[in-house]
Amino acid sequence: MRSRILGPADKETWNDHVARSPHASILQSYEWGEFKTCFGWRPVRVALEEEGKLIAGISILKRNIPLIKHSLYYAPRGPIADLADSELMHKLLEAVEKEADHDRAVTLKIDPEIPEEEIRTTANLKTLGFEKAAKQVQPRATFILDLDRDLDVILKSFEEKTRYNIRLAEKKGVTIAEDPSETGIRAFCGLYHETAKRDNFLVHPDAYYQKLREIMFPAGLGTNFIAYYEGKPIAAVIILAFGRKIWYMYGASASEYRNVMPNHLLHWAVIQWAKDKGFKEYDLWGIPAKPHEHHPLFGVYRFKKGFNGRLVKYIGAYDFPYSPLLYFALEHGVAWWQNVRSLITKGKIEDSLGE
Repeated sequence: MRSRILGPADKETWNDHVARSPHASILQSYEWGEFKTCFGWRPVRVALEEEGKLIAGISILKRNIPLIKHSLYYAPRGPIADLADSELMHKLLEAVEKEADHDRAVTLKIDPEIPEEEIRTTANLKTLGFEKAAKQVQPRATFILDLDRDLDVILKSFEEKTRYNIRLAEKKGVTIAEDPSETGIRAFCGLYHETAKRDNFLVHPDAYYQKLREIMFPAGLGTNFIAYYEGKPIAAVIILAFGRKIWYMYGASASEYRNVMPNHLLHWAVIQWAKDKGFKEYDLWGIPAKPHEHHPLFGVYRFKKGFNGRLVKYIGAYDFPYSPLLYFALEHGVAWWQNVRSLITKGKIEDSLGE
C-alpha cells in the first residue's frame, strides 16, 4: 500500500473512485476542488493505492489563516474510504499528515456521508483521534428520493398537498425551462438575492454562481432550471449531478408569485429530467436534524418532506487537531465571529445548521 498526491492527470481516476463509492458526493469530485480554487481554497488530493489500484482517498480544501502562517484542512463529505477500517484510515491519515505538516495545518475537518447508525465508524474515528466538531459545515440531515421507480409511482408517493400544488402550478400556466447559460444564472441570482432578503440569510456574490456554471456545468455536473409565469422568471434551482445521484443545492423564488406554487413544479420537472438522464437518487439537501416549528429551516423541512424521500441523518462533522491549542482558539474564535455576524446582519443569534 502506497500513498501519493493526485494531480490533473488523475482526474478521471479520482472521479471514478468517488462515483463508485457507496457514499459518493459531488463535493469530493475533482471539479469541486477546482471550483473552490476561485474563492481562496487550494485542493490537496491524497490517495492510497494497492497493486496500482486506488483503494482510498480524500479531497481536501486548504485555506490559509491570515497573520499566523497556518492553514485549515477541510474535506467536504470526505474521505472516500471505509472509515470503519482502522488500518486503512491510519495509513490515509499518515499520508495526509505529511501534507499537513508542510502546510502547517491546524486541523483536518471531515463530514462524510456516513449514516449516524454506523456506530463502528464513529467509534473508529474517536480511536484514531478525531473529535466531534462543535458546529456543522454541511447539513447533517436530508431527504433522499428514490428515482429508480416509474414516474407515476414517484408522483403517487408524494404527500397529497405536494401533488395538489404541482397540478395547481400547471393549471395556472407555470412553465419550466432548463437554462444553464450565463443569462439563466443571472436570472437565478436575481431571484436568490430577493429570497435572501425576504428570508434573512446570507448568500455568495454572483461571481460564485457564475464560476459554478463555468466549471461544473460543462463537465455534466450540474444545470439550472427556471420557472416562468406570464413570461417572468419567478423561481429557480441549481442542481448538481455526479455518479448516480443529483443534489438540490440552491433554490430561489420571487415573493410576488408564490401563490402559483412554482417550486413544487420545478422539482417535479427536475425529477423527470433526472429520470431521463438515468440518475437513481435525488438528494434534497439540508433539513433540520431535529425539526420543530421554531427552527429557522422548519418551512424548508415541511416543503421537502412533501416529496416523501427517505430521511437520512449523517454522523456530522469531526475534527482531527494537529495543533490542539491553536485548534481550541480557532474553534471558539470562529464560533464567536459567526454569532456576532448573525447578530449584526439578522438581529439575532441563530444557526440554520443547528440541531
